[in-house]
Amino acid sequence: MDALLVIRQNYSNFTPVEKKIADYIFEVGDQILDKSAQEVAQEIGSSSAALVRFSRRLGYDGFSQFKQKLSAAYIVHNDDGKYYEEVSDAETPKTIKNKLKVRINHMVETTNNALNDETVAQVAKLIKQKEMIFVFGIGASAIVAQDILQKFSRIGKKVIFLQDTHLFVSALAIHKADAIFIAISMKGETKEVLDLAEIARQMEVPVVALSSREDSKLASLADQLLLSLSGEDYQMRTAATMSLMSQLYVVDILFYMYVSDNFDESYQKLEQTRDVIRMLENKHK
Repeated sequence: MDALLVIRQNYSNFTPVEKKIADYIFEVGDQILDKSAQEVAQEIGSSSAALVRFSRRLGYDGFSQFKQKLSAAYIVHNDDGKYYEEVSDAETPKTIKNKLKVRINHMVETTNNALNDETVAQVAKLIKQKEMIFVFGIGASAIVAQDILQKFSRIGKKVIFLQDTHLFVSALAIHKADAIFIAISMKGETKEVLDLAEIARQMEVPVVALSSREDSKLASLADQLLLSLSGEDYQMRTAATMSLMSQLYVVDILFYMYVSDNFDESYQKLEQTRDVIRMLENKHK
């Protein structure tokens, strides 16, 4: 995993001392590779032990291994030493592409590590067992809900996505015996999503959460949790981009898992929908 982006990913949870170390690393860049733990500690007014603790918090054995990972990151990105920084007011198309490429790769790796394989398989089986998928999200999560609607509808699943919560719970009440509810909220604290998840639980409808937080209220309400991690901890707009992409990535994984488990049936449905779309397109020629 990219060591510099790992720091960015965890920055808001750092202690004041850890933030001081992180800020120093970003300030001096690859110059840190030539410094010993004692030299770095002296320059930041801390201790070698604090550097070791910092390195271990990030998942490394110690400061030496951490520097090895930093070295690898700088080698890979020697064409753009600022690839890990937020978008600035002096970007070019090339630097934006490079920054997004690095972040997308980091997001994929982070999500792959966090997303439990057995959970994905279990959710795919749940979708097969139930006739209808109810899905809900607000803002960027609504785009993810629409993606679920588009994908699973094309393979014959009945998907309900209503942004009017009154209509949503009314439909859910009628079809509760045949339904699964996929609740989407990046931080797992969206009030409307939580309200619907609580009602679904009362109706004994299986709840699947798509979220980045295992300790969120939504996760506590869910029967299954699909973790989607952006791999970032920025306050500006790129973090929202990576969060959305991580959710869409998890939906893709779930969709292909379902298709794999139900291969012949899924491809038959895809062929049917493809043929109908071609008929419609030919009418416009």
